[in-house]
Amino acid sequence: MKRLYPIGILAAVLMCCAGTSRAQDIVANGIYYNIISDTQVEVAPAIFDGVNHYEGTIILPEKVYCDGVNYDVTAIAPRAFWNSAVTEVQIPNSITMIGDAAFADAEELTSITLPLGLTAVSRYMLAGTAITSIVLPEGVTDVGLGAFEDCTQLRTAFLPMTLQRVGDRAFGYCSHLTEIYCDAATPPQVSGTPFEGCDGISVMLADGATTRRYGEDSTWGNEDVFSLWIDEGLAVLPTMQQEFLGQSWTALTLGGSLAYKIYGPDGYLVALTAADRYFLPIGAQSTDYLVVPTTLMYDEEDLQMVATAQADAIEEIEEDNNEPQLTITGIDGTIYIGGDTHGLWTFIYDVYGNLWYERPAVNNWISLPGQRVYIVKVGNTVRKVFLN
Repeated sequence: MKRLYPIGILAAVLMCCAGTSRAQDIVANGIYYNIISDTQVEVAPAIFDGVNHYEGTIILPEKVYCDGVNYDVTAIAPRAFWNSAVTEVQIPNSITMIGDAAFADAEELTSITLPLGLTAVSRYMLAGTAITSIVLPEGVTDVGLGAFEDCTQLRTAFLPMTLQRVGDRAFGYCSHLTEIYCDAATPPQVSGTPFEGCDGISVMLADGATTRRYGEDSTWGNEDVFSLWIDEGLAVLPTMQQEFLGQSWTALTLGGSLAYKIYGPDGYLVALTAADRYFLPIGAQSTDYLVVPTTLMYDEEDLQMVATAQADAIEEIEEDNNEPQLTITGIDGTIYIGGDTHGLWTFIYDVYGNLWYERPAVNNWISLPGQRVYIVKVGNTVRKVFLN
C-alpha cells in the first residue's frame, strides 16, 4: 500500500504566461513556475484533475524568460513532482531550496542530480521513489524527516563532510541500502530512528580515528545495523558512455552506484552526481568536461575521464519554402527579423532548450542577454544566432 506524505495543500496550476505576480503564472517547455520575487521563480506542480502531469526526463533550467523579465529559477515548490511519472531529474545550481515532498511517491524516478548550493534535504523529499544511488553535495547540514523513506531500490548513499543532523526515518525502510560513504568527521546527530527497518549497512569512513568516533556513537555504533570500515577507494571501476541528443544535450551514462565530480573547462566544479545519466549542454563551441569518480573522501584522479560537448552536434532545421523568405540576424544584443512576418509567431530558445521568447511576430527586433547562442524560429524559418 502506498504511503501518503501529507505536506500542505496543492494549488491549481494556471496554464498561461501572465503578467501578474501570482502562483503558477509561467509555463515554458512544459515546466510550470511560481513567481516569488521580481527576479526569481520556483518550479511549481503540474497537477490537473488530481494528476501530476510531469513525466520522463526533466532537465530544469537556470533561467526562464517571461514578459520582458529573465527570472532566476531558485527553488522547487513543495510537492512539485509528487506522484508524477518523472524518471530522471537534473537540477541546476541556481536552485538552493527544494520543498517538502518535492519528489515523494514519484515511483518511476530512478536518478537525480542535486544542486551544489543545497544546504538541507527537506522532509520526505524523495520518499517512495526508485532512486538507486544518491550523493548529497558539500554544504548540506540536515537530512529531514523521512527524506528517503521507502526508497526500496536505494543501494548507495554518499554523505558530505558538512552533514550534522539526520532526521527520524530519513532512510527508513530502505531495505536494499548496503553502502554509505560518509565524509563527516563527527557522527551526525540523529532524531528518532533514521535507519528504521534497515540492517547490514557498510559505512565507509575516512580514517581510523573517525571510525572509532562512529563506533562509540549509540546510533552509528549499532552493530545490528552498521559495520564500520575505512574507505580505501572505489571497489569497482567507473564506466562512461557518451551520446549526443539532438541540438541541445550530450548525455553521459555513468557507472552505477558511484559518485562523480564534473568540472567545466574553467576548472570549476559544475556537478556532483550519482545519477544514471548526466546531461551536458551543447554550446557554440566544443567544450571538454573532466569527469572524476569520487567517494567524497577521495577523488579517484587516476580514473578520470574526459567528455566533449561538440558544437557540430547542433542540428540545423530546414525552412519551409512555402513561407516568405525571412532574414534573422543578431547585432549588439538584439535579434533583428526582416521580411513579411504577418500571421507568424516567434519562438526563441537557448541551446539548452529553454524558451526565452514566445510572441506573435509583431516586432522586427528583440533584445536579449548577449554572449550566447539562440535558436530563433519564426513560422517555419529557423536560424542559430550568436548575440555578442
